[in-house]
Amino acid sequence: MFGPLNPEESALIARLPRITRAREHYLYALDGTRWLDCWAQGGRALMGHRPRGVSLRLKNEISRGLYAPYPGVWEKRLEKNLLHLFPGYSGVRIFRNAERAIAALNLEVPPVDPLDLPDSDTPALWGRPLLPGHPGADYLFPIIPLPGLTEAQPVLFSSGREAGFFSDSISQVILAALSRSCASIKELPRTGIPPIPAGNADIWDRRGPYMLYRGNNEEYRELFEKLFSRKVLIAPSRTRGSIIPIGLSVKESALLASGGC
Repeated sequence: MFGPLNPEESALIARLPRITRAREHYLYALDGTRWLDCWAQGGRALMGHRPRGVSLRLKNEISRGLYAPYPGVWEKRLEKNLLHLFPGYSGVRIFRNAERAIAALNLEVPPVDPLDLPDSDTPALWGRPLLPGHPGADYLFPIIPLPGLTEAQPVLFSSGREAGFFSDSISQVILAALSRSCASIKELPRTGIPPIPAGNADIWDRRGPYMLYRGNNEEYRELFEKLFSRKVLIAPSRTRGSIIPIGLSVKESALLASGGC
């Protein structure tokens, strides 16, 4: 499942200590602790908390003063990168946020997370980069790997359905950052996502860099607490996917595989 957290899930994330710095998939807290972030904001931190090249791109666009939502070069560059990540679609439109996109497309139900493996066809899906065998849909809402930045929501259209729809005006600073974060995925070596060994308990259903827990809700709550006590943050509920971090160490991999035992 992808989308806003409910109050119970938000409360679990709020138990983290105050975070003062984030690098790759690690969070550094004011109390001196380091946390492994396998929640990754539901996939928005898929490439880590500082995707390669984004900080420099932001600095360059800010220096040009391109804050205002005027036309520029980054719409087309973002579209090109998205169509490369998710081939088979005919066009892209960029909306202010997901709610605005859902309303513009007149969708009766919000996009479905492909990790949920819906049994029936659905007109709209969230798009998860690097998900093997990603299903197709009439409308794809990419989860762009740029944590914290949700001021724009691209939608990919199939079979020419983009005709008659127009993009919203978005700041070039935001579009540049989103475009560069998409490019960071293209630059990822094929060996960049490490496997998790089965260990003592193969508790995860693993699909590319994504993990879904195989057990029930009660078992998952126990797992969350065990890993949280070891400074590992996973998804705040069983229905949400966690992330296998790039560059995961052997020790960390074994910890995830064994369920914190």
